[in-house]
Amino acid sequence: MTSDQRSDISNGIWLCQTHAKLIDDDESAFPVVRLQEWKNIAEHMAALEAYGFEVRRAKPYSDLEKKAPKLIAEMREDLRGAPLTRRFIVMREGMAFGTGGENIFQYSPERHAAIYSVMTIMQHASAIYRTSFDDPPQYNFTEEFVSYLLDE
Repeated sequence: MTSDQRSDISNGIWLCQTHAKLIDDDESAFPVVRLQEWKNIAEHMAALEAYGFEVRRAKPYSDLEKKAPKLIAEMREDLRGAPLTRRFIVMREGMAFGTGGENIFQYSPERHAAIYSVMTIMQHASAIYRTSFDDPPQYNFTEEFVSYLLDE
């Protein structure tokens, strides 16, 4: 590119100082084609938002399955048996919890290693949200995550 082409607005991509330097310093990791694709996607997203559409990034639920396959499989099985239940607790096996007759799923640290860390990761992925901060911790599944688990 000529100097004029390089500085033309059509060649522009808005980045913070840190990421602009990263991209400029590593052309092999950030080829022109990739940068043009990113710019094109960002412009299309902005256009949709200007028309009133909500544009959201896809949730990395498949990444959760890689991190906690046994837990995700158990959640999927539970939801298939009770597809309208959204609430669950994390509690040690053998402990009692009064549900008042409400169906609540239970997942335990004995069956799932590092379950509390996994709960944090699941919250960050918007798969679940915490509904109480007492013991035992109580959570709800998001509807998007339920749809993913039930293959809807």
